[in-house]
Amino acid sequence: MHHCFYTYLTLNHERFFTICILPDAVGTFPIVISRSPYVKHTVDLPEETLVQAYYQTVKPWVERGYAVLFQHCRGQGKSTGAFVPYLHEREDGLAFRAWIRSQPFYRGELYLLGASYTASLHYATAPFEPDVKGAVFEVQDSERYRLWYRNGQMRRGHACWHFGLYKDKCVRNKAFNMDSFSSLPLKGLSVRALGETAEDFEGMLEASSPSHAFWSTRLGGSDTKDAVLHANIPILLTTGYHDYYVGGVFTMWRQMDEQTKRKSALLVSPYNHGDGYSDDYGISFPKGQRRQAFGGDYPIAWFDYIRKGTPLPFETGTITYYRTFENVWQKDYDKTATTPLVLPLGTGISSFEYDPLCPPSFRQDGLVAEEVSGRPDVLRICTPPFAADTFVKGQMTAALAVETTVLDTSVYVRISLKKADYTYVLRHDITSLGYQEGEYRENSVAVLHFCFDDYAFLIQKGECLQIDISATDKNSYVCHTNKKGAYYWQTETERAITRVHLEKSYLCLPVESSSDRG
Repeated sequence: MHHCFYTYLTLNHERFFTICILPDAVGTFPIVISRSPYVKHTVDLPEETLVQAYYQTVKPWVERGYAVLFQHCRGQGKSTGAFVPYLHEREDGLAFRAWIRSQPFYRGELYLLGASYTASLHYATAPFEPDVKGAVFEVQDSERYRLWYRNGQMRRGHACWHFGLYKDKCVRNKAFNMDSFSSLPLKGLSVRALGETAEDFEGMLEASSPSHAFWSTRLGGSDTKDAVLHANIPILLTTGYHDYYVGGVFTMWRQMDEQTKRKSALLVSPYNHGDGYSDDYGISFPKGQRRQAFGGDYPIAWFDYIRKGTPLPFETGTITYYRTFENVWQKDYDKTATTPLVLPLGTGISSFEYDPLCPPSFRQDGLVAEEVSGRPDVLRICTPPFAADTFVKGQMTAALAVETTVLDTSVYVRISLKKADYTYVLRHDITSLGYQEGEYRENSVAVLHFCFDDYAFLIQKGECLQIDISATDKNSYVCHTNKKGAYYWQTETERAITRVHLEKSYLCLPVESSSDRG
């Protein structure tokens, strides 16, 4: 008989709604901890209804002997207070664990479970105490700058998420939508949208450089940045090639100390943040989802492996990844050698226009590409067809020799695989002259360098790569004003024409040799 109950914990001067599901009424157990702010739908539901619904979700865990404790974050669901993303997660998470240690069912084993933001709130509690024996952290980067920016360009999606959840139960009439981040000046956006100054939000809007002092403060994520670096516990990380945070998760893995890495694992699927794909423009891959490849209970299997040494469906100490368009899972990501293949982008000079008041928009990574014929704001280039099957594995890079008519502008590059029936978007990158060059003189030539997030994919004989070059992508980024200086302070925009010197530009692919396959 499983024992299910709820309680309201008074922690840090607020009341936290907490559900406890135990394997039986007496005894001590290994405890799996989860917390979440995504509980808006629970506000008007009876507590007993929530307990029973959660029990059905975690029943496989308790049947394997785990107690599962779940808490609504401060200011969300049935917990009191005001929810500000990240702000109180360290204190609240540590206080919750201290309460758990005082309970009669505590055995001295805690396991952390989270995905997306619910992983971030565990990151905020690092360094982990000795009774934290393992973790599953899915689809989330630990560094706040990378969540908000890519090479100085603000990532619209994460900014909108943050704004949408800010004091979700307190601020009822937010004057905010996707276009709010294009309003000028950006300074004071929190007052216009929320009716109050949000110090953390304004700080993130202003700090477009990773070296800005804001990112070394608690508000800027100093408490989560190196959460797994020297954790010295077994950690299962997951991501997908089209996960919003894929680049950051790979960076976390590569920076992890060897002692922690040997105990840990990284699983990489060919899908997005939810380990799925768009029904409209996405592509399905055979056994591409992690649960299809490793079983729906792979997080439970991870904790069983830590506790009991039971076999895993994947190896520790390595990256297990999906080989896209070859359609198999493999474990040799860091073991097989690659050779750089440099592809020139052509000859002559081609140009594109950019009006910040009418920016281009693109379908994102993991979708079938759209048609752009006749658009003056997009330059499209295709490589020659490949003469043989070619497997690319790692980080593609590119260099563009550009000149533009303004003192600063951004440049966006998107790489797609052109197949017989469709063109599949693989990767994009964005940067700006100000970010890379610092000082730039208009109409002079500068070489911008691009580094794309990791990918593993097969180019079949006869296929080619399509490279789209533009200034930005309105769907993904707050658009550059073409003005020199931090976007936060800009009050006007300017049109620009950017010319690309193709003979001085190239794409570089890390190509795997078949003789090096493990």
